[in-house]
Amino acid sequence: MPKNGTDSQRPSIKQLGSLAGFIVEFLAGILNFSQVNYWLSHKDELKKKLRELFSITDEFSSIREEWQNFYQIHFGWDVDFSQVLISPRPEGNWRLLFIPKGMTMDFAFKVCEKLFKSLKYSDDLDKQVSRNIRNTETSYAVWVRDEAEPDTEFLGKSTKKADPEMKIGITLLERIIFEIKYFSETRKHLDIKGLTFCSGSRGVGGIVPGACLYDDGEFRVYWLIVGNSNSSYGVRVAVSL
Repeated sequence: MPKNGTDSQRPSIKQLGSLAGFIVEFLAGILNFSQVNYWLSHKDELKKKLRELFSITDEFSSIREEWQNFYQIHFGWDVDFSQVLISPRPEGNWRLLFIPKGMTMDFAFKVCEKLFKSLKYSDDLDKQVSRNIRNTETSYAVWVRDEAEPDTEFLGKSTKKADPEMKIGITLLERIIFEIKYFSETRKHLDIKGLTFCSGSRGVGGIVPGACLYDDGEFRVYWLIVGNSNSSYGVRVAVSL
């Protein structure tokens, strides 16, 4: 059986549908009601067995471990990302971020404050930022472009123009985690020249959070109106399942 990653051609929806139909038909003949309920409540265990069954190797295993170590070192959290599903890597220079279940913006920002000068324009980020395209009810992974500044294709475009419906952009929590990870690797900061519109989030009243390194070397989280634009400000695309 070919292992994951040895064949670059992705299966078609028709192929996957045929395989899924066969599996459903087969399971219907061997599982009873209680057994189905058991596996529905033990999905992580089922994922593991399916990986073993199909001999799937995890090309992201080292990155998962790297992020688990990151949260242990900087947050004191023991996390397990082994069962987190990852969307296909987009073409280009992308970085994978892992966000753990239960992580909050305020807790993440406290880590920023321990590592470098930081300022947030709210006493309670989690209360101020009322909507996010992704949340931490479960752990998840998200791809972001691995660049120090916002995506060039969106520079100079307001959030209202680039991401009015919160469909493509990084969230404030993801941007904060990205800042900590980038600093831990390079001792440098993101958004030194510009500012990221965290367009995957919205604050009270519809404002959009922004993050950058201020002139005095302080990492700051701002609030901006969705129509705000500047030649060095822009959206960062984030891709997830």
